Amino acid sequence: MSNLYSVLVELCEKNKITPYRLCKDTGIQPSVMTDLKMGRRHTVKAETAAKLANYFGVSVDYLLGNESV
Repeated sequence: MSNLYSVLVELCEKNKITPYRLCKDTGIQPSVMTDLKMGRRHTVKAETAAKLANYFGVSVDYLLGNESV
């Protein structure tokens, strides 16, 4: 499991949404979340990271684990 996945799940829990809802709201393929969870992928494209950060109102650095809230 990637660190990014852990951060995304934590943000989903704080916002009371499911990872599936996150995908639907942002237009990200659910397979991206599955790949992050299974460790087949450890990061996402810059555009995707920016979209996720914007959705949660956090920085891309926070998503990648380089910054705390």
